[in-house]
Amino acid sequence: MSLHVVEPAAFLLLHRDSLLDDGLECGPWDERLLTAALDYPLKEARLSIADVAAVAAAYAIGMLRYRPFASGNQRAAFLALGLFLYSNAWHLEASQDEATAAMRRVACGEMDEDDLANWVRRHL
Repeated sequence: MSLHVVEPAAFLLLHRDSLLDDGLECGPWDERLLTAALDYPLKEARLSIADVAAVAAAYAIGMLRYRPFASGNQRAAFLALGLFLYSNAWHLEASQDEATAAMRRVACGEMDEDDLANWVRRHL
């Protein structure tokens, strides 16, 4: 399966725009951690047979695991997931409330990566 990856520059622009839309500033980030977060799904995809939902979930998990931003990592996780899907011509059919609840459940450990991938599959 040939999939488009999330490019760091495109992701940072989307993240900044998302924050600005809500009147927030994009605080500092760690470039090394951002690279690790965006590389995580690629490593996972090489280690297993991954479908688009599994890779999208891995993007979110990478952001939550590496926490490259001083704040807003849950938002960044969902943006990475969504940008990956969009870049590969997929669209998530979930309300903002549903997506926020899912990201919170992942962030607090109530959902793991497989659970999130299943959630994404149900909302494609």
